[in-house]
Amino acid sequence: MGSGRFDAKIPDLFSAPAREQAALTPSPTIPAADNAASSPRHILPNDLPTAIKHLSDQELDQLDAAVTAEQQRRGKKPRAAAKIVSKRMEAPSVALTIGKLNAVRAAYNAGVTPAKIAKQFGISLSDVRKALNE
Repeated sequence: MGSGRFDAKIPDLFSAPAREQAALTPSPTIPAADNAASSPRHILPNDLPTAIKHLSDQELDQLDAAVTAEQQRRGKKPRAAAKIVSKRMEAPSVALTIGKLNAVRAAYNAGVTPAKIAKQFGISLSDVRKALNE
């Protein structure tokens, strides 16, 4: 079946090491860094939001810390933290769902005051009154 002189192996294109090596190898269109000791360029997945969903909480915290540190290193301002809604500054009210309307009415029929209903459900007193008047 051959003279035995041909020892080169055909690479398995579906093996994990071949895919990892291909992902870590910079493409010819990406200019190489001047520093020869630089590590290979890492490519982000095409669907990054889905890939992030698979991270654990600890991995997500590590990623966030690394991104923040890199932004500071590059001189960019850190992104603003998510605004926390205080009790005095409520989120804009939305129309009540049918389930919430029924729950407000049931609580009122059970003898709970409208003010306590509003506090319990996290809605405005005017929304409670509108639900009771409908």
